[in-house]
Amino acid sequence: MRSLRLRARLRRPARAIPFRWRLVGLTAGALLPVALFAAAMLSRLAAGEREANRQRLVADARTLAEGVDRETIATFRALQALGGSGRLERGDLDGFREDAVRVLRTQPTWHAVLLARPDGHRLLDTRRSPAPPAAPPRDPRSLEEAVRTGEPVLGDVFASPDGELLVAARLPLLHQGRVRYVLSALVPADALRDLVRVPGNGENPWIRTLVDRSGTVVARSRAPERFVGQRATPRFLAAVRDRGEGVYPDMPLDGGRSYVAFVHSSHAGWTAAVVAPVEMLDGATRRSVLTIAALGVAVVLLSAGGAFLASGRFTRAIASAAASAEALARGDRPRVEAAGIVEVARLGEALERSADLLAARERERDQHLAVAEAARAEAEAASRTKDEFLAMLGHELRNPLSPIVTALELQDLGGRGGTREHAVIRRQVDHLVRLVDDLLDVARITRGKVELQPERVEVRSFVARAVEMATPLVEERSHRLTVDVPEGLAVVGDPHRLAQVVANLLTNAARYTPPRGRIEVRAALRGGRVELRVRDDGRGIAPELLSRIFEPFVQAPQGQDRRQGGLGIGLALVRSLVGLHGGRVEARSDGPGRGSTFVVELPAAPRAPAAPAPAPRHAAPGGAPLRILVVDDNEDAAELLADVLAHAGHEVRVAADGGRGLELAVRLRPDVAILDIGLPVLDGYELAVQLRRRLGDAAPVVIGVSGYGQPNDRERSAAAGFRHHFVKPADLEALLAAVAAVGRDRGRAPVAQERT
Repeated sequence: MRSLRLRARLRRPARAIPFRWRLVGLTAGALLPVALFAAAMLSRLAAGEREANRQRLVADARTLAEGVDRETIATFRALQALGGSGRLERGDLDGFREDAVRVLRTQPTWHAVLLARPDGHRLLDTRRSPAPPAAPPRDPRSLEEAVRTGEPVLGDVFASPDGELLVAARLPLLHQGRVRYVLSALVPADALRDLVRVPGNGENPWIRTLVDRSGTVVARSRAPERFVGQRATPRFLAAVRDRGEGVYPDMPLDGGRSYVAFVHSSHAGWTAAVVAPVEMLDGATRRSVLTIAALGVAVVLLSAGGAFLASGRFTRAIASAAASAEALARGDRPRVEAAGIVEVARLGEALERSADLLAARERERDQHLAVAEAARAEAEAASRTKDEFLAMLGHELRNPLSPIVTALELQDLGGRGGTREHAVIRRQVDHLVRLVDDLLDVARITRGKVELQPERVEVRSFVARAVEMATPLVEERSHRLTVDVPEGLAVVGDPHRLAQVVANLLTNAARYTPPRGRIEVRAALRGGRVELRVRDDGRGIAPELLSRIFEPFVQAPQGQDRRQGGLGIGLALVRSLVGLHGGRVEARSDGPGRGSTFVVELPAAPRAPAAPAPAPRHAAPGGAPLRILVVDDNEDAAELLADVLAHAGHEVRVAADGGRGLELAVRLRPDVAILDIGLPVLDGYELAVQLRRRLGDAAPVVIGVSGYGQPNDRERSAAAGFRHHFVKPADLEALLAAVAAVGRDRGRAPVAQERT
């Protein structure tokens, strides 16, 4: 009975609700998620717009900071060029004053040039002649900092005796590692107005300001006469103290609620700030939010009323909406026939907004792809910049190495090279040369610029060469080195590069093995491949480092003394060079303190037929003494190379720039011209061309000795007529052999040495 009553109750119709009210409820329920979605999107868009406005403010401050840095760098470069005056080096202050006045005329923003000793005693002031009175510097802090650090310093704003606000750019001039003078350029604060000028017709309410390191306003786009030279607000100083850049709300010096964006300049040390009214950044967004919210409420009310009044047309409108949804799914533009029903019209609007949103997402995707492409292009440009920097670094490091190596060779030639100090210098210079070569090799391999010179080579031969290269470090740390390489084992490869691979592994083993350790080098033939193992009982490799050990610049943790040293590129070179030879390399270790083993596998060379006995070698006859011109702006390198050539019996003349070298060549008609590439007045390429043009058939044989050693440098030197291109520090035996070859061709009679 009870079950029958329950079934009857379930069969009763539910309480009827008028269609209008049901429609109103349905409409309200349908519009509520749309309204919430719209509100969320609106809030997100408003937040995004507000953040975008702040970021634009920061970007403007960053642009201002970069402008300050560019001006600062340009000022220091001009001072550096002036500081290299030969008159100053000779102590000719009157002549140097003429140089300073000439440079001052080329710098419209400079007020004066000063020269002072490290204690602040002024030696030269272009505003006064002949000598300024002794007076303490107006900005002593920047002077003391320049003397203390030995680096260029941009000082804080200060007032001159006549009340003018100035900024001092100070450049310390070093002599034998100590500051000899401080060269300063005084720049009026008024000269910085162009940097802070706000673009536009004057109606832009943004304010651009520069603040020095002491917190004093140096330049301001609005009312500079009131605020330049004044302290910035305490809140501003507190905000910029611990952050490199940012945005915060503040009340600036001239009042009004504003946003302040600031960025610290990296070179000048100043702070660039941009101030914009809060109403300008947030007002439009706030008004838009309120307007859209009000419109949304109105639409909801109208939709509910329309549904209540026009329920008869609901079915047709729903059918139209369904058809529009299908059109949207097909990718067509939705068109809803609302039939006068606001709710359905709202649904149609939502569908249209969805279509717009989909189109916007597609455009956003395209923009992301464009940004990714731009990022890739930027990364490639950064890689090219890095390669150019490494090439310049190699040149700048090789230039000072060249005279050092030449001086060591001269000591050996003169019988003065047997001292312990000489051996230490020789060993450390060789180590530095290898570091420079490794660094440049990484750049060449990364760009695919390494060209191998493959030949059939005995494993024993390149292992022996590698042992010779690593022996100084092995002996220095008192290691016991065992080499077991059978005869007849050969590969096809570049002997120099293969020796470099093994030398890097030996150096790595010697560096990370405690003194008096054991190092083994063993080779064997396994299945058509040569397996070369370098094993040590040193500090081992941690498991987390083992998978990254061949990546560039990856090293095991070292103490602050960096006793093991190294740049972290030796093993990266090993992997790259082994890969170029069609081989593979693997690192193995049982963990810290358990030693390590590096295994190199290379394709074995096929067995070669027995070669005929080599013909007896005869010493090549030495060349006749020659008249040689050496042109190099590095005085030490030029003089020492001239000594080596003179020791070989040649007449040598030296010039320090291309112009002087051309004059001497025209007058003396040398047999050989040994030229640096990076010369003042005329570079080495142009000098070689001028020598052929001016001397014709009497032009000397041109040999290049330069820190530039990239493949394109060698191509340029060959195109300019260089017979040889040696990279600093040059192999003196090879250089003397090249000169001797010219002497054997010409057979000139011996002459005495002369020097310019």
